[in-house]
Amino acid sequence: MPPRKRPISKRRIVSPPNESTSEAHDDQSEHVSFRAGSQDELWDEEEPILESAEPPAKKAKPGYTRFDELKSFEGQRYSGMAIGGTHRWTYDSGQWVETKEEPDLWKIKFEAKKHRNRTAPEGSGAPVGTEYHWLIVAHQHVVKEDANTYSTRMEGRKYKLAHKSVGTNAWSVKTVKGQRDREIQLLEDSIRRVQGLPPVTSSQKVATQKMKDPGQKTLDQIFLGGSGRKEKQEDVSKE
Repeated sequence: MPPRKRPISKRRIVSPPNESTSEAHDDQSEHVSFRAGSQDELWDEEEPILESAEPPAKKAKPGYTRFDELKSFEGQRYSGMAIGGTHRWTYDSGQWVETKEEPDLWKIKFEAKKHRNRTAPEGSGAPVGTEYHWLIVAHQHVVKEDANTYSTRMEGRKYKLAHKSVGTNAWSVKTVKGQRDREIQLLEDSIRRVQGLPPVTSSQKVATQKMKDPGQKTLDQIFLGGSGRKEKQEDVSKE
């Protein structure tokens, strides 16, 4: 039976340090606890900031959940887009920089501006200036098309590690150690999700897709004419 997935978006609350504690004890483990349903910790980039934990008085239409209405997922309260909703963003031409650190390890950095494909609902979303720290765990699939061009596709998940509200000087997870602990927690969740995938045999191969040289069709048409199409069909039937 695959391991049970545990919700990971609950805030990790790091207890404030004791003022009497000396700097020599800064490397000791911090006391960390979980608080379910912490409204101010459940924003994403589309969600409103609610002053009250009470849901709005106005009732929604039957079968419809309002954007700013409090919702529940596995016992955790949240607002904004409902579970299963989709954001679509368009990124400006950005700069991807990667540095090889080990034989199979690269350090990456990507900077760009992203824009919503649809206008944000009126009155929704966090205030301008709100900051987010996401942890992305993803697969990047790349195909070389010519000497200087690659097509790329990325699929995976992103976890919210922390956010910083407008007018505050602290992140929701305030300390460096707290954020490192949170990162470990999120990576452990990612590991559990991989371990929970359907079982496979040790001999099962990864599916591949045969790529065709972009210029091959033109060459066949030029040098082989109509016979080239027939020969190619015969070759495909043999595969």
